[in-house]
Amino acid sequence: MIFGGVWLTTIAFVGWPLPHEFVGLLVASSLLVLLNVYDDLHGLPPLGRITVQVVLGIVAFVWGVRIEGISNFYGLFGADAWVDLGNLSGPVTVFWIVLVTNALNWLDGIDGLAAGVAGISAVALAVMATFSPALGLFPTVAVCAAALAGACAGFLRYNFSPARVFMGDTGAMFIGFMLACLSVLGAFKVPTAGAVFLPLLVLGVPLYDSTTAIAGRIMNGKSPLIGDRTHIHHRLVDRGLTVPQAALVIYGFSGILCLVALWLWWK
Repeated sequence: MIFGGVWLTTIAFVGWPLPHEFVGLLVASSLLVLLNVYDDLHGLPPLGRITVQVVLGIVAFVWGVRIEGISNFYGLFGADAWVDLGNLSGPVTVFWIVLVTNALNWLDGIDGLAAGVAGISAVALAVMATFSPALGLFPTVAVCAAALAGACAGFLRYNFSPARVFMGDTGAMFIGFMLACLSVLGAFKVPTAGAVFLPLLVLGVPLYDSTTAIAGRIMNGKSPLIGDRTHIHHRLVDRGLTVPQAALVIYGFSGILCLVALWLWWK
């Protein structure tokens, strides 16, 4: 439902053929959905999932979804205003895509959480792309991000606690993959000095949740790929919040981070 809604809306408003990079994004995200359908039916080990995600990240990169450089905010990385990643562009892009894809999937631990946070993030990406100079891929990024936000909002109607419909790994990974790639094509390229921080803030909640969970598992001698109850939503529920309350609290944090990102972008 989410997959079809995003792509049918994007094609309807942008037209066919889509820009080259978005054709690659359509191909890679379609393969990701098929992978997860197979995973749901037959099961894949965690390492197998990561391997396939890396391959699909490479597919997106080859088609032009690339972090080619980062803005040099307040001269943190030297004297130049722009830092070209050169040969690091591929590894950095693929790492970002895999990280965000899994971060959204790991966030899908209570009713309505992943869809709500993803929708908030997608709105922020759509606003940046809409009101930035209408150059390059920004118009298509704006349409696709808005379509993703709309799909998440429509799904949330049935997914908020008590949920009647669940997105599963297929939906969560698709949303994460799309957010990762849209941020690469949009937020990373927004012409502002602080652009390097924009996607980190927009996706701050899932990134914080995934990095702290992984770090905690490693520090405790556990596999970073094996799930546990160290995620932020589990900790809030374990401290006495109901599932809807925990989701709303995390929505609030995500909204604040997105507002900060929009403020930096506006400034």
